[in-house]
Amino acid sequence: MDFQEFTSAVEAAKSDIKRGDTASRNLASLLCGRLRVAGVAGYVLAELKRELQDFNRQTGTWKERE
Repeated sequence: MDFQEFTSAVEAAKSDIKRGDTASRNLASLLCGRLRVAGVAGYVLAELKRELQDFNRQTGTWKERE
């Protein structure tokens, strides 16, 4: 792999991550109010809850990680 191929692969990865983040935002909007009805697995809900512990809904900000 030469430098040009490496650079191209890095840019492709960045693009894929951006597309994934956009998809995550869109899916999160659709999931509001549907988690219980959809029967989402408990371990998935536990992971979501763990991640949301760092979110302050009053201020709409995330706590800084240490």
